[in-house]
Amino acid sequence: MSKELSILAVGDLILDEPGPIERYFDASREVLYGADVLIGHVETPHTNRSLPSSIDIQAPPSNPEHLKALAGVGFDIASVAGNHLYDCGPYGVIDTVNKLRELGIAPCGGGANIIEAKAPAIVEKDGIKIGVLSCNATGPKMGWATSQKAGCYYIDVATHYYSPVEMPGAPPKTYTFIWPEALEKLQADVKELRSRVDIAIVSFHKGNGGATPKLDTYERPLCYAAIDAGAEIVLGHHHHRLKGVEVYKGKPIFHGLGNFVTVTYAMTAGYNTSPEMLSYLKIREAEGRGGGHYDTDYYPWDKDSLNTMIAKIMVDEKGATDFGFIPALIDSEAVPRIKNRENGGKEVLDYIIKQTGGAGLNTEFEWSEDGSWVRFR
Repeated sequence: MSKELSILAVGDLILDEPGPIERYFDASREVLYGADVLIGHVETPHTNRSLPSSIDIQAPPSNPEHLKALAGVGFDIASVAGNHLYDCGPYGVIDTVNKLRELGIAPCGGGANIIEAKAPAIVEKDGIKIGVLSCNATGPKMGWATSQKAGCYYIDVATHYYSPVEMPGAPPKTYTFIWPEALEKLQADVKELRSRVDIAIVSFHKGNGGATPKLDTYERPLCYAAIDAGAEIVLGHHHHRLKGVEVYKGKPIFHGLGNFVTVTYAMTAGYNTSPEMLSYLKIREAEGRGGGHYDTDYYPWDKDSLNTMIAKIMVDEKGATDFGFIPALIDSEAVPRIKNRENGGKEVLDYIIKQTGGAGLNTEFEWSEDGSWVRFR
């Protein structure tokens, strides 16, 4: 009989402040530590020598020592390819991946050049090799790695605005798509990873951060292309809320794993007084997103974002044998708390069903026999 392993994965990790960071994992520690392979997405750069390099709202540098909290709960792999990785310049990229390696966590998606940035993280457990390719599919371009510049591994996504009504001022429809040559390069990298491992996983920072459950038009084709090239599992994040889940050719796609531990004062009024941030907070306030004033100062997202999950995939050397998610809710202190069928899990499942249906995904859900997690197919 072949050995079966458990892979657990969470979404965005922003380990900024307030400390000690370890306490935010206390309620999920036992579950996370029980995984054979544990994966998360480190959203912000961790460095003590920041060189601000963002053209948008800069993520402040996080303390590199805060990454120790990930090692403390057993993270094996950390994806870093995202829209904020280059916010603190090349030092932020290099210091983040180096600190992860120092802690025994394999980074993927960022590095001193494009060769390092696109190198997958590969771990082996009980004779089964598991590899993760981390890719930024959101921008900005200045954060992309090149042959001589630090940054993240990326795929070029284009946006087209089309007016279906030939009338001045008519509202456009928005289409997003991936250039064919960019998709070919991605698939070549996925195929190369699959040739080296038993289980290939692709982690995408993708989509929009809005409240809608809808997916941008490029998201599903991007995930399908990864699976067509050999990926067994696709993980998504960036939205700061859960998105829908689906199955393609028998493989699970988690379109958005949402927030997990995400603590920062970066968007709290009175802490970041740069002109760019003050202008951004006015926009957030007009959109009903707090404007710098939140129920928890260091958790600047809305109530829907409190619904979260831990992706759970059982695998053997041939592929996924079972998959689904463990529901969790983020409490008033920004601590993710595990839920089950009898204790708050239904609320999270209902939200995921709404997000899945709202994206037009035809997915069915069922509780596991013991009610501790949810399968989907």
